[in-house]
Amino acid sequence: MSAGAVWLLSVLWVVTQVGVDGVATGVPLSALVTLPVVGAFLWLDRWEPERPCRLVSAFAWGASFAAFCSIWSQQGLQAVVDTTMGTDFGAWFRPLVITPVTEEIFKGLFLVWLLTYRRRQITGLLDGVVYAGLVGAGFSFTENVLYFGRIITTFAASDASDVNAIAVLGAGFFLRVVMVPFFHPLMVAVFGLGIAAAANKHGRGARVGLALAGLLVAIVLHGAWDWAGLAGSDPLLIYKIYGAVMVPVFLTMLVLALVVRKREAKMIAAALPVLARDGHVAPEEVAPLANLVERRRWRRAVRRRSGRAAARATGRYQAEASALGIRAARSWSTGDREGLDEQMRATAAARADMLEALTTRSAGRT
Repeated sequence: MSAGAVWLLSVLWVVTQVGVDGVATGVPLSALVTLPVVGAFLWLDRWEPERPCRLVSAFAWGASFAAFCSIWSQQGLQAVVDTTMGTDFGAWFRPLVITPVTEEIFKGLFLVWLLTYRRRQITGLLDGVVYAGLVGAGFSFTENVLYFGRIITTFAASDASDVNAIAVLGAGFFLRVVMVPFFHPLMVAVFGLGIAAAANKHGRGARVGLALAGLLVAIVLHGAWDWAGLAGSDPLLIYKIYGAVMVPVFLTMLVLALVVRKREAKMIAAALPVLARDGHVAPEEVAPLANLVERRRWRRAVRRRSGRAAARATGRYQAEASALGIRAARSWSTGDREGLDEQMRATAAARADMLEALTTRSAGRT
């Protein structure tokens, strides 16, 4: 079953909750909130951009399979808990345990797949953050369709002059638009750090331990946030938890991502002259590869001269050269050559594809 079909199933379930009008309103509102989040993670990924198809797959997994499986597993588990333990127990057990565990596991399965089958594609911590962030953004997109639709339909059914209804509308939009756009991406990114750290470990035990540690931290943070929402006796507790826990975690993750991004840029710039000396990149490519502005100019010039296909091939080569620079710099500092030879071959293949695209277009013009 395709991701699109699964996403449609999720939307159909949302329709049963908020109606067609709620979904029609929720989808564009959710898109407006989600697009800046996606843009932020793509910006982080500019030095060594992952393959677009894989980035789209990460977002699609979060928006479809993760969201759909979370919805239905929570419904089923809630029914079991209510039946066996009572509804009072289930009222707090679901947000504290069922929701964080199911959502973080289903979101994180895409990262587990990467670690299991595409481990060599994870060159550093930033890759884990980017993939995880897009999974979380996809999940938020589908979830926000439900929440925005519910907010709008509830307000539409009330008296427009009702002060309480207006307050609920404002509080709902403030929560979804201001406080939690990065919530799900942040939670999955914590797991993504564990996955990325595990990708560079040789022992299976170390990989499993790091991945589980990242998942556990994400579940605990998610549970802390949902616990704040349960505290009806203290409506301000959710803002206290937000300020005391979520904001520091978000700022820490932001600083870490920016530091890692800058470090990767330095590793690439330092490695390029050596790679040129060894014949992995052309000497005249060192300067443009070491500067994002020059890279963009290079792609634009290729597009004008040789078309979009050649520009895409050039971008792929730039990304593979960056990955080679990161792996080479890490190999020189640690002595670990795992993945380096494979990356050399990938870079050589990407450069050959670029040159072929340029040559094919030039031959077509003659």
